[in-house]
Amino acid sequence: MKKSFFNLPVLLITALSFTACKKEATFEEKITGEWQSVNVKLNGNDVTSYFSLDLELQADKDFKATLKTTDIFSGNMTTTNPKGEWSTDGSEEIELTYDDTDESESYEVLEFSGDELIVETIQDGDKIEITFERADE
Repeated sequence: MKKSFFNLPVLLITALSFTACKKEATFEEKITGEWQSVNVKLNGNDVTSYFSLDLELQADKDFKATLKTTDIFSGNMTTTNPKGEWSTDGSEEIELTYDDTDESESYEVLEFSGDELIVETIQDGDKIEITFERADE
């Protein structure tokens, strides 16, 4: 009887120690999912009503996007659906490589919390800052 009583606490402690050692998710794992732009700035000016980007970063390193742009003068909206592969350097940069052109764009991560991602990129000399919110929760 004493032997069984002693083994039960040892078994419980051993079981609890294995469940307490949870592996921390990597930055790549944390940003995988669907994101929607909620704020877009071009050279510091709010252009959210003219530009939106939905971005799906898949676990297999492919991405799909829906980019909507509205012409300031005519009001005509254009929608494109780029896709390709994505990668990250760990936590400071996300790179998108487009299937149709093999061109790539780098987005510097300015801020990241589980549900919000703020990135910045330079295109043709213009600074673009995009604030995304997680869409898949």
